[in-house]
Amino acid sequence: MVTIHDLIKHYSADLSSTTRNPLAYLIKLIGYRISVWNAVTFAKTIIVPANYWKKEISRKFNINSVKISVTYEGVFLKGSPFKAEGGPLLTPYLMYVGNLYPHKNIPILIEAVERLKIHLKIACARNVFENRLPKSEYTQYLGMVSDDELATLYKNALCFVFPSKIEGFGLTGLEAMSQCCPVIAANASCLPEIYGDAALYFDPNNVNDLVSKIQSVLSDKNLMKSLVTKGKLQVKKYSWATMANQTWEIYQNVLR
Repeated sequence: MVTIHDLIKHYSADLSSTTRNPLAYLIKLIGYRISVWNAVTFAKTIIVPANYWKKEISRKFNINSVKISVTYEGVFLKGSPFKAEGGPLLTPYLMYVGNLYPHKNIPILIEAVERLKIHLKIACARNVFENRLPKSEYTQYLGMVSDDELATLYKNALCFVFPSKIEGFGLTGLEAMSQCCPVIAANASCLPEIYGDAALYFDPNNVNDLVSKIQSVLSDKNLMKSLVTKGKLQVKKYSWATMANQTWEIYQNVLR
């Protein structure tokens, strides 16, 4: 039995996605792909976090989808947010949380905030790709933040924008929803499956579409309120306890 969280390194694997020596990276990439092929080929059961990846694995490796089980992940942000009454959080800003690998598609978000002349805060624990991104006076890199700080950033943001072209599940968008932050997400990979109608979607290859969607959320209070309401309901669909129970049941069935 094996759990495959995503196949990102099958779709975003050129040298722009690494800081390693090219030869060392190539060796590591080949080893990874051999390991994944062995795992999905010989495992009795494969667990994935979304139906999107169930279909992708079945298609890519020509595997019967019957042996692939989906266990959705949960949402767990243990933070105590506060409403800003002063300081830099009062400056209107958009929010992004996550790493800066090329598949995250951050340049399109930076271009969008440049056009809109609105601030963007990026929380990222590992920012080795920061220097490869376009420079912008509107973008602030926060580095690693605590759970309390993260919850507060979500709570006070105008909206959370997730431009990623490939995701295993999309936890940060659900975190934003849990803190009553409206979400704008790329219409890509598993994101529409996980977020449902609780997010506003845009073409991840079209900056004009992203700018338009941001403008729509910021100018339409009813749309913003609707996204917040739907987001709070969407988050309730996901539970780590449910995922753990489903995983345990799958293990028991295989062992029997």
